[in-house]
Amino acid sequence: MKKLSSVIAISALAAGISISADAADHAQGGTLTVPLITTTFIEDFNPLNGVQADVVTGTMYEPLWIYNTQKGNIDFRLAEKFEYADDKMSIIIDLRKGLTWSDGEALDADDLVFSLNLGKDDAKLDLAGQWTNGVIKNIEKLSATRAKVNFNEVNTTIDWYLPAMWVVPQHVFSTVEDKILFTNPNPVGSGPITEVKAVKTNQIEVCRNPHYYKADQGLPYLDCIKFRQYSDNSQILPALMNDEIDWGSNFVADIDKTYVKPSPKTHGYWYPANDLWNMYLNTRKAPFNDINFRKAFSTAIDRETIVDLAAYGYPTAEDTVVGLGQLHATSMNSSINKKYADLAKYNPKASKALLKKAGYKDIDGDGYLENPDGSVIDFEILIPAGWTDVVQMVQMTTEYLDDIGIKSSTKLVDWSAYDSAAKDGTYDVVFNWSATNQVAAINAYREYYHPARVGQIWHAGHGMASDALGALVDEYGVIDDPKRRQEILDELMTFTAENLPFIAVMSNATWFQYNTTRVEGFPNAENPYVRPVFYDGGTKLIVFENLYSK
Repeated sequence: MKKLSSVIAISALAAGISISADAADHAQGGTLTVPLITTTFIEDFNPLNGVQADVVTGTMYEPLWIYNTQKGNIDFRLAEKFEYADDKMSIIIDLRKGLTWSDGEALDADDLVFSLNLGKDDAKLDLAGQWTNGVIKNIEKLSATRAKVNFNEVNTTIDWYLPAMWVVPQHVFSTVEDKILFTNPNPVGSGPITEVKAVKTNQIEVCRNPHYYKADQGLPYLDCIKFRQYSDNSQILPALMNDEIDWGSNFVADIDKTYVKPSPKTHGYWYPANDLWNMYLNTRKAPFNDINFRKAFSTAIDRETIVDLAAYGYPTAEDTVVGLGQLHATSMNSSINKKYADLAKYNPKASKALLKKAGYKDIDGDGYLENPDGSVIDFEILIPAGWTDVVQMVQMTTEYLDDIGIKSSTKLVDWSAYDSAAKDGTYDVVFNWSATNQVAAINAYREYYHPARVGQIWHAGHGMASDALGALVDEYGVIDDPKRRQEILDELMTFTAENLPFIAVMSNATWFQYNTTRVEGFPNAENPYVRPVFYDGGTKLIVFENLYSK
């Protein structure tokens, strides 16, 4: 067997200790209270059906490992390591030794093989999507704690997806005929909290696992989690203000004034970067088929002001044009960023000079430029009507373009029209997010440039997807050499910066508010140990492991 690359292996070992320095050696006790937007709670704790995934995943059931995009490393959980074979036709997964379920039964390779095989004949149970995608050939048990996943063809990316596959106890689920409809009312889990204390329509309380594998480390520090039901965001802010909940994951307008100022010692928030938002340009038509126009478009917009005025300054104004966004900053190449940094800077003077040199003129004297061939420039930027804050961003963009003599307008459409235009590439310009919030940076470029994604996703309709770029993406997926992988990313970053098929505007915010009245240990800008996404089972687990009673 070939070991993982030294870079991955070292970072994974470093990530094995996920407890922050501030959360060491705390006494056990206390409860975390969190809000969930739902109509009602029910007695369903099945991690396979997703009915109450936010209650179940990362709490009652742990993943094999967690990719911590904030740190750029791996936090091994039920598994202690994985290894690809030399021929990249299989991966071996080693579970931790001595694992048990919350009922005291052994958690071993039989459970892992059983869980991995669930998706073989039922796509609804293929939570990692690797049977459906044709990646997995079969599963083998090698020992009590070791299993082997064989592939149909060379693959080095299955490790990105396996954390979405929840290991369930064979001795419970093998007796169930319909594993989707099964409500699992008496859950037997692997995570830090498994014991259901109360189920009401507006609240569920779950407490510590009596057989948790980290109990000898004093974990978890907290005894329980209370999940409270809310109908919408408007109910959550008052609950935050009244200290009824400890962890919020929702948009709060003017948060410094409405939430922090009344209780500055206990109320806080941290909005690290999330997915990148781009203005996608249809490069099949004028004027977007001209790189000079695309560059002028980029330098015409004031990203900082757009973020400050339209989004309270919560997102991160983008200072690169390489297509990744700040969530994947650890994958970026600083020299490439520096080389093309001017393209992300607000410089309307440079925009005007570039357009003039490229032959754009105001032929009819109406104050707006025409194309070099004399044809009129008057295009629309599409956006769904209900996205009020984003609509303002688009309107501000048209005003910046107006300042350099480019006529454009905001077009509000319903969701179906927006979805069709973005996928089919029938737009002039469309403002949309990207796939930069996924585990690996290469996934963003797959959605941008792989020809197989054209017509399937919003991000590939710009007209620059190609077989050559798709081949680079495919190569990344069949190698594990970190040097070559970085070379591929560098090539794709350079292509994006030189060709600008889309204009990066901002990295959206990860919505996260915290209240330290009762509980401490939350991540923040001073202690950014993980990106605090409650709706992701892995990151939720890392945060919960760090929390302790005040």
